[in-house]
Amino acid sequence: MVLAKEEFGQQIVTAYQHLYDLVYLRSHPLADILIPDQAMRRKHKAWVLHDILLNVIEELDPGPQVPIFSREWRRYRLLTLRYTDGLDPQAVAQELSISRRHYYREHDAAVEAIISVLWERYLQQPISMQRQSPVTPRNTAHTEQHTQAQAGDRLALLREEAARLNPSGCDSSLAEVIASTVEIIREMADQKGIHIEVTLDRSTTRVSMDRNILRQVLLGLLSYQVEHLAQGTIRIGEDEHKGCVLLLQSQGIHSSGRATIATSSPSDSDVHLSMLSELAAMQEAQIQTSSDASGVKSFQITLPADLPRTILVVDDNADVLELFRRYLQQHHYQIMPTQSSNEALQLAQEFRPHAIILDLMLPERDGWEVLQTLTNQPDTQHIPIIICTVLSAKSLAFALGAAAFLEKPVTEQTLLETLHTLETI
Repeated sequence: MVLAKEEFGQQIVTAYQHLYDLVYLRSHPLADILIPDQAMRRKHKAWVLHDILLNVIEELDPGPQVPIFSREWRRYRLLTLRYTDGLDPQAVAQELSISRRHYYREHDAAVEAIISVLWERYLQQPISMQRQSPVTPRNTAHTEQHTQAQAGDRLALLREEAARLNPSGCDSSLAEVIASTVEIIREMADQKGIHIEVTLDRSTTRVSMDRNILRQVLLGLLSYQVEHLAQGTIRIGEDEHKGCVLLLQSQGIHSSGRATIATSSPSDSDVHLSMLSELAAMQEAQIQTSSDASGVKSFQITLPADLPRTILVVDDNADVLELFRRYLQQHHYQIMPTQSSNEALQLAQEFRPHAIILDLMLPERDGWEVLQTLTNQPDTQHIPIIICTVLSAKSLAFALGAAAFLEKPVTEQTLLETLHTLETI
């Protein structure tokens, strides 16, 4: 009987979830589908299935000809870290310097690629073709393996450095980062007679990137432009028609005095730009490169916008609302205050805030009733609710569905740490 691809894919998923549980794999349906040898002992089949699932990951290795910042390379690296190295999802996300949400998107896409490979090989080809070694084509060119190993080493070092720079849940002021970057690069530019102009229409723009990583990317791109210009101007601005897009536009004479010629082997400059693109991609930013007739390069950087996180604060004490506003506003939260429990239910339904801070002692309906209503409504039950009260009711709050509990009076640090914890769950 031939399985539907959806069912086959689900079996692939469960097999990877128990990849190192050999007892579980002995009785897994996939063992008989991928290894139809009825004479083989179940214990041996489990090991063969284990090896097949690891080997097919190597088939997704895009090879040294694919840039290390490409999506194919990242997905291959994700699978290697998760299943070959056995890291948990949080550790993999940290290693790749991506968010947990981004990790799961990339993981699902990578597993779909594996499903397609195994589906074609084992269910659409003759049985005689099903047992071919999935890694044989990789053992052909030692030079390619050496090149790939070098690229992998450099990428591993880059990611290790980025992980140390990259605290989760961070955001940066674009204008401030550009100002500090230009201050560093300006002396190098002045020595070559290159003028740097900064024209930002939105000085308050914030981006969802670590400040140090963003600055390293900008420094790398600007130093590249300065190095390859004999004279001219570099303009730094935003594309007002494309959202959060930063432009580094070069105009002038290329330092070589002639147009650059593309070659089959990458130069140090090419590797440098590739590494910068990889560093940007780790935080979901993208770099696009364009060149004029003389080879002068300009860059367009699409940055992940950092939208303010809305917090609905429900408390009948106006002083508490003002205190929380001062606590959170400077940390890029947008506060939605209300003293009414009925209004709180309407606001939660309409705006679906990032989180809700809820007092228990309220007029109209008390906080317990509001908590139960919100946690039982499909449209609001996903919103984390922080009970904030003078009452000692932590156990009951958690039992009724609260995500966190704060006892008044609340300090700024405690409130921020609680919100940050909810963001990383």
